[in-house]
Amino acid sequence: MQTGPLLDEAYIATGKVKHIFVQLPLDSLHPQARSAAEAAVCAGRQGIAAFWAMHDILFAKVSEWSGQADTAGIFKRYATSLDLDVDAFVSCLESREAADQVQAEVERAAAAGISGTPAFFINDWFVSGAQSFETFQKVIEAALRGEHPAPTPTPLPPGVTIFDANPERPGYTYGGDAFRGSAEAKTALVVFIDFQSAANRKHLLEVWPALEKKYVETGKVRLVIKYFPTAEAGFQAAEAAECAGQQKAFWAMHDLLFKKQEEWSQAEDVVAVLKGYAAELKLDADAFAACLDEGQTEEKVGQDMTIALQNQFPRAPQFFAFQGQQGGYIPADSLQEALEELTAE
Repeated sequence: MQTGPLLDEAYIATGKVKHIFVQLPLDSLHPQARSAAEAAVCAGRQGIAAFWAMHDILFAKVSEWSGQADTAGIFKRYATSLDLDVDAFVSCLESREAADQVQAEVERAAAAGISGTPAFFINDWFVSGAQSFETFQKVIEAALRGEHPAPTPTPLPPGVTIFDANPERPGYTYGGDAFRGSAEAKTALVVFIDFQSAANRKHLLEVWPALEKKYVETGKVRLVIKYFPTAEAGFQAAEAAECAGQQKAFWAMHDLLFKKQEEWSQAEDVVAVLKGYAAELKLDADAFAACLDEGQTEEKVGQDMTIALQNQFPRAPQFFAFQGQQGGYIPADSLQEALEELTAE
């Protein structure tokens, strides 16, 4: 059983917890998310049951409307299927009421320091990402006992996106993703990778070097890494790359993992091999081992994986290009053409 229904049964239906939903469409990653949020708000104008019904259908059919240039017709069809007053629903979408509410909620989230989804506040406790029922249960029970956590995150600076370089953490974005290239590059190329994927390795070794030389090394593009592992070994490799990043060796580990993919991906003890790579790169072995063994980077990898799964991405590598708040998906076979267009003077 998934986490949501378990939480509903244990805490919401019993009156222990009130569930408040705040819209936070990630425009730079999901261009249609804002219009979907507005559709949910407009459904909610016809009652709370209508809001949750639209909420559920939007998540259930995300692959149907995501990436579509005209979502209004799709959302109108959903409203019809839910027996809503369609004229009132369309009128709401065409007005600024829902858009203004969504924007207000986005600003509310930003003020609380939230830049990614899903994100949860349980009183003053913060839970990031799609966590297990047990994780939520632990936090909820602590909140019910009146306990309090450490301070919550700080908001992003004005005008900054999660894919911009964070000057306080060289080599990483404000969203916590490793990047290579100029911090001043106007174009961010976000790639979801799987260290265990043969197709990903082939692209990295055969296609990417020429693109990196032309666009990244010249300061035109900033390459941003996110993860979409499809097996346990790939997840562990992603954790290892993040652990290496704690010692300023992310890219060295990244390159080594793809270079030696066959070796570690087929090993009986993957973690032991990964620790061997840390020694090969002359990292602090004890610190690296503690990072892996304690799961210090598990949450970060899991958050990226959740984004990919929720949006039903095909297997890695998958590419998205952004300039400020604008951007979207780029097919691998159109990557050079798209980068050329984006970086043209």
